[in-house]
Amino acid sequence: MSVSGTDCYPLFMHRLFSILCILPVINLAFVGCASFQDRELNPAETAAHLEERTLSNPELLNFIETVIGGGTVPPPKTWNVDRLTLAAIYYHPDLALARAQAQSADAAIKTAAQRPNPSITISPTWVRNLATAAIPWIAATTINIPIETAGKRDFRIDKSEHLADAARLRIADAAWLIRGRLRLALLEAYTAKQAEHLIHQQLSIQQSINQHAEQQQAIGEIGPLEVTRSHLAVNQLKLNENAARKRVAESTILLAAAIGVPVDGLTGIELDFSDLSSPPALQVIPVAQLKEHALRTRPDVLAALADYAAAQSALQLEIANQYPNIQANPAYTWEMGEHRWTLGATLQLPVLHQNQGPIAEAEAKRQELAVRFEALQMRIVSDIDRAHSGVAAVLAKWSDAEKQIQLQQKNLLSVQAQLQSGETDRLTLLGAELEKAVAERAQLDVLAETQQALNGLEDALREPIASTLTNAMIADSASRKYPQ
Repeated sequence: MSVSGTDCYPLFMHRLFSILCILPVINLAFVGCASFQDRELNPAETAAHLEERTLSNPELLNFIETVIGGGTVPPPKTWNVDRLTLAAIYYHPDLALARAQAQSADAAIKTAAQRPNPSITISPTWVRNLATAAIPWIAATTINIPIETAGKRDFRIDKSEHLADAARLRIADAAWLIRGRLRLALLEAYTAKQAEHLIHQQLSIQQSINQHAEQQQAIGEIGPLEVTRSHLAVNQLKLNENAARKRVAESTILLAAAIGVPVDGLTGIELDFSDLSSPPALQVIPVAQLKEHALRTRPDVLAALADYAAAQSALQLEIANQYPNIQANPAYTWEMGEHRWTLGATLQLPVLHQNQGPIAEAEAKRQELAVRFEALQMRIVSDIDRAHSGVAAVLAKWSDAEKQIQLQQKNLLSVQAQLQSGETDRLTLLGAELEKAVAERAQLDVLAETQQALNGLEDALREPIASTLTNAMIADSASRKYPQ
């Protein structure tokens, strides 16, 4: 007995319903999916948050205590270059950006480790104008299961892990760059304040000289030309004093920016310049040993090695891509009451190319990174040699400046003795005091030049000089994230 299409329609719908029952199962796979959460950036809120940053923040103090110890959470009485370095590591936006980039690189590892999801195809078909009295519906279902070959997933993971390592190493390198800028900013604040003090001292002496010159002119001992010169010197020193005050204000702003706080965040703190008031002896710095160490262990060197390792894995991945992946295609078809099971597979045929282009690009990229690494090491060698020779030169200059100060001090004592014995006058003593103040101002310039050279050497070596911080302490504190 034949079965008409109309009579079999309910039967077909039952079969189709059974097939479509798989859809709720598929829907369950999406239960654990992430959902979007809108996080808007409010410029007013972020600006207010930045303006609230201070060096008395309890969480900042706890952070510093965990790094260098001290056992006290209250704010330290003075802030030296090491404490300010840790404050910059805690606050500076460059380090926050480096940490965020490292988090992005870590997230990319999860992406690389993902396996391709299978897919399902459901294709119900209605056949019109059947020649026989049969059910006019065909229900077909195909599952597509991609299968990666040649270890491609492992190579992807290796590449992402190496890039994540490079991003983490660049956090420590960013901390070193921040320390260098901070040290220079603190040096500028120190020299600006010292220069203001010395210029004020020169002005006081010159004003006293001016008064004596006017008195001598009144009694006819000197002419108006000498008095005019004295007035010009006073006016010039007043201009220099105003410029010095402006420099002090600007140096405070520069220091706040180097830390990552508003200038009001430095209100009420006392800066400790003892690390900058005199340079260390060059003999205590094992430059040759540190140079060899820097060429192997500087954070940017290790990051460049990680980039090269990632390029190696990328090349392995492209070589593996020569071999096509397989896609398994098991299928089920219900047609005219028959259950048909099919085992199928799809394989890409590498007949037009064997991935030569991407392989060539990956090889070229690996070679480029090898050249970049050698160039980095050569730049490090050059920077260390230049900084080392520069430090040696300015330390010799510093020694000469100290000798000059000693000679000026001896001359001042001699003039004071002559004044007491009546062999000279007060104006000569003021001249000797002024010469000593000028020599001290010149020594300050040499000190600034010396400390700048030492900062360049420390930056090239990526090694703290005369510091309580170590490489490990800087790298560890920079990689951690604290609430701000």
